[in-house]
Amino acid sequence: MTSIDQRLKTLVVGPQDNRLNEPLNVLGQPGLVKLAGADTGDAVAVVHLDVPRLSGPPLHRHSREDEWFYILDGELTFEVDEQRITAGAGASAFAPRGTAHAFQNFHEQVAHILVMVTPAGLDRFFEDVTALNKGLSQPDFAGTEKLMQSYGMELLGPPLS
Repeated sequence: MTSIDQRLKTLVVGPQDNRLNEPLNVLGQPGLVKLAGADTGDAVAVVHLDVPRLSGPPLHRHSREDEWFYILDGELTFEVDEQRITAGAGASAFAPRGTAHAFQNFHEQVAHILVMVTPAGLDRFFEDVTALNKGLSQPDFAGTEKLMQSYGMELLGPPLS
């Protein structure tokens, strides 16, 4: 007999809906949390990010989460454990916890991606880094690195170039 956890609620999220109080701005990448850890018992989170030209996270490593990226449109260059690949709409990249990874948009067109993490937690990091840098003309990189460390992430280098 299979049992279903009845504590989780059915959820339908519209195109502009966000599961957090405010939209994200992750170091210049606007985003919406489509499925928060709070929705899934912290099993998984899904975030929709807009990746403008020359944006992307610095090279980093997670100790807690596996991270999967799915490109909805546009084109991104990914690096996972020193392997680089450029990928377009419909492609995906997987960065298991412990791997060094980053991505960058080297094109004029804004790329749109879904980022899924398991277990959840990165959704809360994105919310915290948005709050930390809100209203600043330049991100607080020292504060962001400290925040990364509190979430079990290690900064390994600059964004891809």
